[in-house]
Amino acid sequence: MQWWHSLLSADPISLDPLCDLPYPPFVLSADLTQRSDNDYFDGHILALYLVSTGQFTHPISRRQITREECAALDRYLLEHGLDAAQVEHVCVHCAAGTRIIRSPAITQLRAEAALVLQALFRGE
Repeated sequence: MQWWHSLLSADPISLDPLCDLPYPPFVLSADLTQRSDNDYFDGHILALYLVSTGQFTHPISRRQITREECAALDRYLLEHGLDAAQVEHVCVHCAAGTRIIRSPAITQLRAEAALVLQALFRGE
């Protein structure tokens, strides 16, 4: 049995039980000074959420997510064979200003992430 199979909490975005994940949850601390149940996410859903919204803030605490955390999320996706969302790339470009956010490449990445996220929520 994997360690996360004993978690009682749900992913804060999808509300699916974390214990049902076939891979470990991604840890993104809501509060950098202490651990809580709000630190665990389905990393795939989190990546799609961040890229599709272009808002790089913690979904619960609303603290700013660092570039290093985005890079860690990209590594997590690769390590677990999940779709690469280019979280760090989009984060850097969104932080650079609205002119870059509207670039065709970033717009396409965000649109693709939104479509996948919508399909997941519909159960496809």
